[in-house]
Amino acid sequence: MLTTAFLSFALAAEPIRLSPGTQHILKVPGITKVAVGQESVADIRPTGKGELLITANQVGRTSLTIWTGSGMQTRMIVVDDGSTSEIGRMVKTLVNPTLKIESYNGVTVIDGKLDSMDELRRLNQLVGNDANVKILATVDPRVMPAVAENISAAFKKQGLVNAHAVSYGGKIVLEGSVADEKELQKALMIANTYAAAVTPAFGR
Repeated sequence: MLTTAFLSFALAAEPIRLSPGTQHILKVPGITKVAVGQESVADIRPTGKGELLITANQVGRTSLTIWTGSGMQTRMIVVDDGSTSEIGRMVKTLVNPTLKIESYNGVTVIDGKLDSMDELRRLNQLVGNDANVKILATVDPRVMPAVAENISAAFKKQGLVNAHAVSYGGKIVLEGSVADEKELQKALMIANTYAAAVTPAFGR
């Protein structure tokens, strides 16, 4: 009986996933009261004894709290138009499988730790300038010193002997000096092949 009860609880905790404009009937015996976190995401309407009609309005997620004679339970309603799932699939396949992709009020949020600057570059290329996608993912600070060393070595190889890169708080900063605007652009071009974004702090 303990195993059966545990499985029932686990199944009940699964999110209710819908597409905008679709409906779902949820059967919960003994309902006394219901509350939904964001009505803009989903409408909840009792349709009969022990039944709730859930109508998905727009992409997002909201909580559904249900009171019954035996207590209270909370379910999560996730409304997804498919774009979040597709973006998530591409991000995990082409960038990093550990990243988290969630949808909040119509905005897809990508969070987690990236293992290299190359992954960040691929992520930015994949997302582009899509206003409905927000990147919160950051590069693991532990890899930044190695990136800075690679940039500094490339500078020396290309004759920029007075320039070097350093890692500060998860950012790459270019320090030292360059002779002119041409050398500055050369340094930035080299650095940007290793890092998605750098901060020049050169003297001339």
